[in-house]
Formats: sequence, C-alpha cells, structure tokens
Amino acid sequence: MEYIRRILRCSTILATIFYSAITSGHTLDYDIIYVRYPAKNPNGGFVSIPFGEHPYIIAAGADLILRKASGKEVVLVDCQSCSVMDPFVSYDGKVVYYSLIEDANIKSPSWLYKINLTDPTYSPIRLTYADEFDDRKYAANKGSNKRKKDFRGIRDMSPVPLADGRILFTSNRSSLVALNPETDAVVNGSVQQLFTMDDHNGQYKNHKLSNIKRLETGSIHLVQHPIQLNDGRILFSTWQDVATKFRYAMTPLFTVNPDGTNLQQFTEPHDHHKNVEHFITQLSDSSIVSSVYYPGANYGFGILNKYDILSAKIKYQKKPIQQKFSFSPYVNISYREFDRMGTKTITPHTSPEDIPAPQQSGRYSMPSATKNNDILVAYSQGSVNNTTNFCQRKNLCQHLKSGIYIIPYSQHKVIDTPNKLIKVIDSPYYNEIWPRAVLPYKSIYGIDKPNSQLNVSQDSRIIVGSQTAIVGTSSMYNRDLNKESYFDQFQTPSSREGHSGNWTVQGAEAGIFSNSDIYAVRIIGTPAKPFTKPIDKYNEKERWKKINKYLQDIRLDQVVARYGSYHGERWEILGEFPLNYKTVIDEQGNPDTSWAAKIPAETPFLIQALDKNGMTLTSELTWRALKPGEVRTDCGGCHAHSIEPLDFNTTFAGLRAPITNVPGTTLSSPGLKQGLWDLTAGKIPVLKGSGVEYISKNVLGVEFRRDVEPILKKRCGSCHNNEANAGSLILDGSDGKDVWDTISDRKRADGKTYIVPQRSKYIRVPQARQSLLVWAAYGERLDGRTNKTRDNDVDYPENHPKYFITEAEKRTIARWVDLGGPIDFPQTDGMGYTDDNQLPVLNMEISHLTYGKEIKLGAYDVHSSIDWNSIKLSVAVYSNDKSSGLLNSLFSSDETNNQFTIDPAEIDYKNGVLTYRLPNYKFKNAEAILIEAEVFDITGNKNEVSEYIQLNNIH
Repeated sequence: MEYIRRILRCSTILATIFYSAITSGHTLDYDIIYVRYPAKNPNGGFVSIPFGEHPYIIAAGADLILRKASGKEVVLVDCQSCSVMDPFVSYDGKVVYYSLIEDANIKSPSWLYKINLTDPTYSPIRLTYADEFDDRKYAANKGSNKRKKDFRGIRDMSPVPLADGRILFTSNRSSLVALNPETDAVVNGSVQQLFTMDDHNGQYKNHKLSNIKRLETGSIHLVQHPIQLNDGRILFSTWQDVATKFRYAMTPLFTVNPDGTNLQQFTEPHDHHKNVEHFITQLSDSSIVSSVYYPGANYGFGILNKYDILSAKIKYQKKPIQQKFSFSPYVNISYREFDRMGTKTITPHTSPEDIPAPQQSGRYSMPSATKNNDILVAYSQGSVNNTTNFCQRKNLCQHLKSGIYIIPYSQHKVIDTPNKLIKVIDSPYYNEIWPRAVLPYKSIYGIDKPNSQLNVSQDSRIIVGSQTAIVGTSSMYNRDLNKESYFDQFQTPSSREGHSGNWTVQGAEAGIFSNSDIYAVRIIGTPAKPFTKPIDKYNEKERWKKINKYLQDIRLDQVVARYGSYHGERWEILGEFPLNYKTVIDEQGNPDTSWAAKIPAETPFLIQALDKNGMTLTSELTWRALKPGEVRTDCGGCHAHSIEPLDFNTTFAGLRAPITNVPGTTLSSPGLKQGLWDLTAGKIPVLKGSGVEYISKNVLGVEFRRDVEPILKKRCGSCHNNEANAGSLILDGSDGKDVWDTISDRKRADGKTYIVPQRSKYIRVPQARQSLLVWAAYGERLDGRTNKTRDNDVDYPENHPKYFITEAEKRTIARWVDLGGPIDFPQTDGMGYTDDNQLPVLNMEISHLTYGKEIKLGAYDVHSSIDWNSIKLSVAVYSNDKSSGLLNSLFSSDETNNQFTIDPAEIDYKNGVLTYRLPNYKFKNAEAILIEAEVFDITGNKNEVSEYIQLNNIH
C-alpha cells in the first residue's frame, strides 16, 4: 500500500500540467443557491471549511447567495461573524433551508432557518432554538458544571425537507460523545444524529411544540448531510469506526426509512484506506453520486463516485471495483473489502489521498443534481491540499480555490480531464461552495416529491406500544470467508493506511475455524457515552495520571467516560444462546442455523458468532439499533455481503418452530414456544456448558477489578507471584505492580510494540479465542492453530501446569476479553462501566380513533430496571377559549395553565404497556394538545417523550 502512495506522490510532484482550459462564461436557464465562502483565513494560514472529521471548524463570513439565471446575485444572508452552511431547496423550488452558525468557533451553536424565495423581502424564518441537551436526564449529572451547555452549544445542521412535510436534520441534542473521540471529548467527540421536526414556519420556539425527535439510535458517532431518495429512503454519511476500526475513517453511506426503521449499509464499511464518503446527491436516473476524500488536509474535496440503485439480492462483490486512475494505469482507485456493484469513479483524473492533487488537476465536493441528469459541483483547481510535509518541503500546498461548475454528466459519463467541466462562477475573491438548483423536484426527477409510503413489518410476538423489537438471521453458515494467509496476520502494519485487515476492517475471523465450530450467538449492547464534565489532561493532572494508562488513544486530552477498555467502547451482553435447529437441513443444504431474538428497542447492538466455549468467532463491526416493533431478519446470513442470501421465511426460525431440548430451559422459559429467545423478560440467557442459564439481569457486563482480577489472584497467584516468579508474570500484585498493567503491557520482548488488535502478549482485542490469557485459563491453545503454524505470533506454553478453575470463572475471563477488557477508573462519578448511566427507553404511540385518541406507553431499561411508580402522563390544552376548563372532570386537580396530569391509577397496565384513552368530545373547542410522558429508572435516569397534535388535522 505504501508503494501505491509513492506512485501517487510522484504523479503529483513530477507533473507540470495545469488544467486551465475549462469552459467558462456559461449562463444557466435557472437560478441557483450557493454559499459564498471566504477565500483565505484572515488570521493567516489555510481557510478552514467544515468537512469529515472536523465538522465544527469554520471560517466567519460565509454568505448565502441567490444567483439568478441572468447572472445577477442577491445576498440572502450576509454574515460577518456568522456563517451559513447546508442549503437545500424545497421540492416545489420555492423555499431554501439552511443552517446558520452564529460565530466562527467550535463552541458556537447553530440553528435551522428557511427563506421563501417568492417573497421579495427574503426574510429568514428561524426554525430551531436553544432547548436543553439530553444530558440533563442522567442521574450522574446532577450538580454544577456537569452539563454540556457549559462547554458548547447545540448544533442543528443539514436541514432536508421530507416528502411527508417534516424536516430532517442532524444535531448533537442527544448529548452523546463519540466512543473514540480522537483528541477532544467536548468538540470532536460530539455525536451528531438524525432528527426530525415539523415544518412550523417559525411558529414554535421549543422542541416539544415543533415535535423535534431523534429518528434512530443506531448511529452513534457522526451522521452528516442526509438526503431523501426518490424511493423514500433517507441516505446519509455515517462514521462506523467501531472498536478497533478507530484506526480508520470508516465513513460509508447508510440508508434508513423516514420512520427510523430499516437502517442498512448502502456502501460497505470495510475499507483498507482512510476515506470519507460524504456530500451526496441523486441524479435524474436515480443513481447516487458522492464525494470521496481523505479527511485530513483536502478541505473535504476529492473524487466523485457514482453508485447504481440495485434491486438484485446481491449488491456487493468480494473485491474492489477494478478501475484505475487516468493519471496512473497502475493504481487501483478502490481498496474496499466489498465494493457495491456498479460503482464507478466519474472523476478519475484526480485522487482522494492526502497529497496534492495529481497533475494539479483539482478536486471535487458537494455534488448536487440538476436537470438533464447533470451535476452542479464545487470544484477547486490546483493542489487542493495542505499536508504539512508538502507545504514545507515541496511548496505544493495552496489555498482552496473552489468555484461552482457543471458536470455535463448526460454528455460525459467520465470526467477524465477538467476541460469537460462548465464553469458557472469562480471568483478569485471567494470560495463558492454548496450549489443547489432552484428547480422543482419534478424538473429533475419527473415526480413531485419522493415516495412517502412505507411497508412496516409487524410481528404478533411484539406487543403494540412496547419497547421491544425482533432481530435474527436465516443462517450463521452462509457467510463470506476470509483467506487466513492474508487477513489474519499476527503483527499488522503500523501505518494507518494500507492495513492488512481482518478484525480491524471486517470483524472476522478470530483464528481458524470451520462452520461446524459455530455453536451459538451473542448479542452485544454498545451504548454511546453520555456527556458529563470532562476530566481534563491539563487542569486535573493528578487525576489524569491515574487514568491515562486506561485510555485507548494516547492523543486524548479530555475524557468524558469514567472507564477504559482496549477498544475504547462499552460492550455488554444482552444475551447468549445456542443454535438449536442444527439437526434440520436448510435450503442451502447446511444445518439450519437460523435464529430470532426479541431485544430492547432503541438500543445499539452488535451480533457475534460463538464457539462451544462461548468465545467470539466473528463479529459485526457496524452499530445499529431497532425501532419499537421493528423486525429485522433479512440479512440472509452472517457477513453475507457478496453471496446469495438465504430466505429467512424458509428456515425453522422463520417458521417460528419452538425452541426445544436446550439444557437450562423449560417450557416456561420466555419466548421459546414462539421460536425466539426473549432478551427483554428480566432474565436473560447466557451460555453454560452445553446449554444456557438464565440470570436475573437485563444485561451482563464484565469488569476487570470486580470480576476478573479476583479470579487471577485466587487461581493463578500461587504460582505467578514474586516468590515463584513463574514465567516472569506476577498476577497477585506481590511485586507492587498493578495486575492490569502486567497483562496489558504493550512492550514486546524484542523491544517493539504490540499493535492492535494484539494489545499485549496476553490479550488480543476483542478476541478471547486468540488470547494467551484465555488459553492459560482453559489449559489449551484455542485459535485453531498450533505453535508451529506460523512465525512471529504468541505461542502456547506447552509446559503450563493444569490447575483448577471453574467453568464459570473461565467464561468470565473469556467474556471480559471478548467485551474489550473494560475497567473502571478509580473514581467513576456515576459514569463508570459498572454504573447505570443509560437512559430508560420510552415509547409513546398515539392512535387516532374515531372517538378519540389511544395513548400507549412502553418502557424498558437495560440496567437498573424501570421505576413504574414514576410514570407520568400529562396533557396541555391549547385553545382560544381560555375559560373552557374542558378536562377538569377527567384529570387530577393539579391544574396549571391548562396542564393536566393523569393519575397513574386510571391507566390500564398490561404486559408492560400502559394504555389511556382521550375522548374527542372533550376537545371540542381546542385547537391543539401537547401529550407528554416521562419515566425514571431505579437509578434516577429519566427519559421523556412528547407529541404536539393539531386537532384540526384530525376532526
């Protein structure tokens, strides 16, 4: 891979060609919207433009411009200290939505606005306001100076109108911190997620009345710049740097339905290079175009990739698309493990790498569809790069020189030279970015707006209104296989790019195994980190010294979580269960390894395949979560990307065959008669021997000090102590050293450093099956190899004595490694791994019946359980008739400003779902109602939901 990078550099350094013969002076027959961005940083240095991993770094003075077809320009928003970003034109072509960042600093808030382009005053209408962050809901955040608002503002960004009338946008309102937040837990670690709101024309100034809601919870890092496809799905960029993927910028495209269901990969997050897929559009022919760039020094500019909308079952191939750069016939453009079929780079004359653009031929960003299947694009001539070594040693760095251009894609399917571009505007005094055609959607796509119809899956095993969902697969055998010789090197390269892969790219496979070794399934909960006051490296030096060794990234200077792990995340077990239909043969001729499980909704999770010892064989490395009532059994296999999927409905799990003959279960075990493992019943199954045991928990975590260290001292300390000095490994602390330090030491015997996933001699992350510590506990090598299989790896000590250790203790050690080695900081402040610092999940469904409204509330908590006595349901009445007092007879007497609280005793409670009915006749003179609900868990974490209903939309 380094060879490839040298070729790219040489192509840049030796070239003397500069493309300048771009067609200019083109007049459009329609208006466009664009952002007029500063050309240079007034404080010196290169201009900062938001992109990729730096979405909050922006220069002041980015104006919103309406460019008429005549060439005349109107300044819609004139910014001095503020900056405009993310313009988007409505489907009728009459409104532009945008985000406005108040000040050019990373702590400044940003808000959503819109402007009616048919109004000659062009008056901005503000849509979002300074509501509360969700961090106020956490019990651990009671007290002073723990709130996110003390450190930064709300960032509402990227507004997009939806076909159903709502506005989609991204925001950090949920107040979560990236699991691996690079160097700053307050800024770079701020999680952006998808939200929706009503398009209220500036009428409402709080999140409840405008119905601001988080769309889905499976995206737990950085979601950026969504669009709605013409088939109704939402397409967006999302960071998938799960666990050891942190070494890369895994930023593929995902889709989700407008109701938050069916979160799926559009492009696979398995790349051997550090690239970001970002800034997306859909062309008239329904194909997708996105920019692809290295996220460090290219200003968010790179190449443009085109993807087809595929209806076939198989959408990916198990190799990169074989397309070369036009400036070098030897270098392949893609290094993905699985490329989407039909992928094509339409600008192969340049490169996305962190080098000056080859042959000074410029780069692309922010494509936007226009009529005739053409593309408006921000294009910058020159090197488009400010990598330090090129600036200092070769003087090849330049300021961004972006202008607005047209790619006549209907005429040129590949832009192999910028000569084929048509210039619209490219002033030397500004960077023109974010072009949008002011055209009705129908002028581009032939339809008035995207589809808004959804096919919602339903399952009778889920109670309507409950906070549960069903996940499953047709086969754990139907999977893409890796080649052992290439993908599972013991010591992987230390470079960030060109990595050999396996676990750090794909999540498979942990050692050598065959299908017959796949015994069970584990579902891992992967909650994001809630914000609390960060521990600061410079202001709390003594505390920092005590926690620094636990940090996965040595570059960190702020930490929000109060725990560490080898991969930087919090992993917990939602349940483990064996594959119990293997005596049946499926339609592919394999043992039936299908399964289904009921899991908590709105809870991010991963799925793992386990061996007979309960150790990870393969693992998803993609976060996702399900909405209440959702059913996802459509993956067709396990890591089944480029192979024919097996239809779930043909399998025993799909047929809901009862689960029988599993030791540790009875006829009364939850869910088994219905053919699924119920992980939401208050007792979860975990593997034990040849079957399972049910434990009275909603989730199982394993922490080092509490669970693992006592086992090591008890079972290993008699030999591994300072006196016996067995193998120079001291596990009882008798040498005065911390036991965690000893087994986590990165230093090799040859003086080099172990490289993730090999954390130390004893730990491979997060793979118990390949970890020496676990081999010692089980008394054998477990990864399918022998000591002679390959050189330069860890050998099993053949002379290691056998010793007594219980089955439960073995599994505890193995689970701890498979979970990434979590360990609490000495002081957890309620935000440790062993603390309950997750919000209860609360679902409210309102059915509009002919005689009124039926409210269903479902709640679930994965840690301390729901405090059912805390349930509160209230209704606020909005009416012109302030004296009506219509609801006094229905509710309790604590009435304030038409606010009525429903007595919990009046609510029908059944199967974990609370039901209440509001009759319509009681609202005869009311214009609207606001229904609010809240619940606490036992720890004191609170969640709340609300729905503002315009009654004239119903009567």
